[in-house]
Amino acid sequence: MPVSNPQSDQELLSLFRDGAEGAFDQLFSRFYSPLCFFADNILKDKHAAEDIVQDMLLKVWQRQQDFEQPGALRSFLYTGVKNACFNQLDKLKVKARHEEYSIANPNREADILHLLIRAEVVRQLYAVMDTLPEQCRNVIRMTFEEGMKPKEIADELGVTVSTVNNQKMRGLKLLKDRLSDQDFGIAMSILGLIIISH
Repeated sequence: MPVSNPQSDQELLSLFRDGAEGAFDQLFSRFYSPLCFFADNILKDKHAAEDIVQDMLLKVWQRQQDFEQPGALRSFLYTGVKNACFNQLDKLKVKARHEEYSIANPNREADILHLLIRAEVVRQLYAVMDTLPEQCRNVIRMTFEEGMKPKEIADELGVTVSTVNNQKMRGLKLLKDRLSDQDFGIAMSILGLIIISH
């Protein structure tokens, strides 16, 4: 039976363990972006990060019966991605440089934890964005993910610039209502980084 957009991580995990049609796609959609964000911040190599994340998600699929709790699945994914990233750094023979950095910066583990927290906020942000009304969601994604200007979005969607601005403000208000104040603040800084990267 096809998956009908499960709301909770536990519900998705149950469908995933049962091999429900579309469950892997849902899992991929829920974790791919935050894991890529996490890996890219370690490797500073977007394509290598994407490869590692895709491999890790396939490993999860092959071991779908091993996970009984969402926390165990998340832990496996993030730990596996982190270890794969460090293995990649080894292969590129830059481990020594990173070890020197760790000695000079004893807060390296705290930095990794900070990245992990931000990646989880990215996951929550994308999950909440998926619940927004369609036009509102499109405007938010075009603004923050694609870095498009209001006029460009208006032309693309066939609406007025005023409508775009209204939908953007509505979307941000809904995001603020559905995220904690701390997570919303982190989400806004992350979305700002997404714009700058474009």
